[in-house]
Amino acid sequence: MYSVGLTSGIGCGKTLISKVFNTFGVPVFNSDKQAKELYKEKEFLDQVVHIFGNTIIEKGEFCPQKLADIVFNDNQALEKLNSLIHPKVLEKYKLWQSKQTFPYTILESAIIFEIGWQNHFDRIINIETPIEIAIERVKLRDNISQDQVLQRINNQMPWQTKKKLSDYNIYHDNNTMLLPQIIAIHENILEQIKNGTVAYELCRPY
Repeated sequence: MYSVGLTSGIGCGKTLISKVFNTFGVPVFNSDKQAKELYKEKEFLDQVVHIFGNTIIEKGEFCPQKLADIVFNDNQALEKLNSLIHPKVLEKYKLWQSKQTFPYTILESAIIFEIGWQNHFDRIINIETPIEIAIERVKLRDNISQDQVLQRINNQMPWQTKKKLSDYNIYHDNNTMLLPQIIAIHENILEQIKNGTVAYELCRPY
């Protein structure tokens, strides 16, 4: 099964672009959604509470914002949380992928390179968005301040680096047409699969 990673900085439109690929029949695995589902598992949530304290529990319920406030201001805390989440999410992806029948699957994640997942994919697509547009999107989506958005952006790899490390780049501002870019990538991936091109033939700089 051919595996494609879809990544970007925050506010670049991964969800929208994933939906377009999905309309072509491509199965898409949303890693953020799967990560959130982990908190519904008592054993996992107990581990998180043990590390980060009861302040992330409010009125008996898990409070994602309180955990976000901790980890997005502390790189070591973020690394601890990621070390719990990422192996479980990758395991879920591999199991899910084994049940798919389309020629390739997509895993959507903002931090493929940050967590060293790049070698799990045959191809990687990056989404590039001007920072001022990304900031406004996240402010509206999450109802947070510009400073809070910038804190999250600063915890991610610069988009320029992601672009260099990726095999494809989609430019997503508020003017450039997305569909022709996505169709071109989709058709190119299918052609590579047809021709038997494999990941080991890539010359990525990592």
